[in-house]
Amino acid sequence: MSVFEQLSNNKGTISSALGKTLAQKVLNGQLDILSECIELSSFEAEVPAKKHIRSGAAKVVEIVAEKQPELVAPHLEKLLPALSVKEPQTRWMTIRTMGFCAHLNRAVAQKAIEHAEAYLQNKKDGLCLCSSADLFLGDFGAISKKDAQKVFPILSLSIENLITNEQDWVLEALLKMFPNLEKDEQTEAFKFAEHWQYSARKSTQQRARKILRMR
Repeated sequence: MSVFEQLSNNKGTISSALGKTLAQKVLNGQLDILSECIELSSFEAEVPAKKHIRSGAAKVVEIVAEKQPELVAPHLEKLLPALSVKEPQTRWMTIRTMGFCAHLNRAVAQKAIEHAEAYLQNKKDGLCLCSSADLFLGDFGAISKKDAQKVFPILSLSIENLITNEQDWVLEALLKMFPNLEKDEQTEAFKFAEHWQYSARKSTQQRARKILRMR
């Protein structure tokens, strides 16, 4: 059965089991699967009924990008259309892919910044998309001081307009880019971490205190 057929037969918008299986095949050397999934991540972008194909393909690409970003980084340009599809699932996995590969293909990854900003200004599509955008900004800001200056103001907008449980991912993004921040930006990061260091959520406490230990 072809990759297209397997994704077409998925009932939901995301199948972790299928995604992991196909991604492992890519990691084992079947790069044709990766090429097909990159193409399918924006397949018939205007057709809602095809969202399970797009999101399923995006999941495969995301898993591969996290494990071996060098396999995906040369193809980021082909993934840009997936950042504009209607369903948030495909967008959040693609923006994470951009983050995983940003240090290897900065020129294309920076084109995703405007999308991340749009996701964070809107926030109507919920935590998964917002947190993925936050993490992308962290990954991009971790490349260099110049890149941190480009994305920190966008992350600051997220700091000022958090949705429920988004603080964990903002803290994680700040951790990623912290060494590249200017002193005043680090001060802003410390203030944010101070606010969350006694959170009821252990994960939030841990991230906040990691930042505070950098003083």
